[in-house]
Amino acid sequence: MSSLLIFKSYNLGPNTSVNDEGINMHIDVLETVGNKLEIAGWAYKEGDKITSVNSNYVIKHEETGKMYLMRTQMEENINLSDPDIKLAGIHARCLLIGIPKGRYDIFVLYQNGEENILADTLIHVDI
Repeated sequence: MSSLLIFKSYNLGPNTSVNDEGINMHIDVLETVGNKLEIAGWAYKEGDKITSVNSNYVIKHEETGKMYLMRTQMEENINLSDPDIKLAGIHARCLLIGIPKGRYDIFVLYQNGEENILADTLIHVDI
């Protein structure tokens, strides 16, 4: 992943549910260096075939509740053997320009057709 991306504000859409039911996810890399945040891992819903980018990381400021969407790139994940979910790898590396300091909860926004699920990873990052 060569380019750095910038966050954008995120608000829940009308078709977005907040739960982690059926979503399998894991974070392999979580790193803040200077004004950059990098998160890499994987996410998929049991029974769904992944053929295109369908997940993003969202961080939520614990004090204000303001959420930011990280542009995420899909990657092949060598740790997953099922060919239907081989492309469940997700990787984001973003500049922290304009992001308030504080503690953030990390979510995965899983999107598949009309279904959007915001799933809490239960992992936090201090920015």
